[in-house]
Amino acid sequence: MKQKTLWTSLALALAVAGASGRDAGAAQKKEDIILAELRQIQAQLAQLQTSHAALKSVVEALSAGATEQQDSLRRTFADSKIVLERVQQDMSILSERVDETNSRLGGLREDLVTLRQNREPLVLPATEPVPTEAGSTSGQARPVATPAPPPVVTGGPGYIDIYNEARNDYTQGRYPLAISGFKDVLDLDKKGDLADNAHYWMGESYLAQRQHDLALGEFDKIIRDYPQSNKRPDAYLKKAITLEEMGRRSEANVMYELVIEQFPRTAQERVARRKLEDLMRTVPKQP
Repeated sequence: MKQKTLWTSLALALAVAGASGRDAGAAQKKEDIILAELRQIQAQLAQLQTSHAALKSVVEALSAGATEQQDSLRRTFADSKIVLERVQQDMSILSERVDETNSRLGGLREDLVTLRQNREPLVLPATEPVPTEAGSTSGQARPVATPAPPPVVTGGPGYIDIYNEARNDYTQGRYPLAISGFKDVLDLDKKGDLADNAHYWMGESYLAQRQHDLALGEFDKIIRDYPQSNKRPDAYLKKAITLEEMGRRSEANVMYELVIEQFPRTAQERVARRKLEDLMRTVPKQP
């Protein structure tokens, strides 16, 4: 009986040991599977990190290229804008010079008409019959010798010649000589047809030498003393330009508006309108 019980206990012990061995093997197998999956996940994570780093490098390169392109486009746009503004300024200056040239040509035509109107007609001396002496033996009248006419004494150049010479001095840039000539014209013909022209070109000569106060005085004389002068539109315009060069912006503004109002559809009006627009766009620097 005791032997049977021993064998029974031994069988139970072996059974328990076998079950424990099976459980340990299963646990080990499960652990191996988990470790394998963990290693696979780690490998995938490393691969993802490598791919992420590569993508990050590509994105950074693309971003840098885009930034560079944007900077290049900005520089190109800025350069194009500057070039366009310069072209517009040059066109504005050329247009202004064309208008001023047309204005001067108009003044020259008017001066030419004035000169033609003031030109003295050429008077030929009357032809007198040659006196004869009666009692010639040949039966024909014999001409009587007449004394030679006294020599003609010519005077100095007239005020028209002086005016033309002064205008030539002005066009050649000899402004002091031009001013002296125009003063001589005024001395010889103070209230004549060329007096307003002389005052105007004196003002232009002073303005060319940046003697603004003297230039204003001459332009004001035309505006004040010669209401019918053909130089009034130019005098108004040049007065406005002189005031602007002197920094008297508000007065120049008023004068430009007067030119636009009083002389519409003229070259002077176009120049004044452009000058006024430029003056309004330009903001004076603060001290």
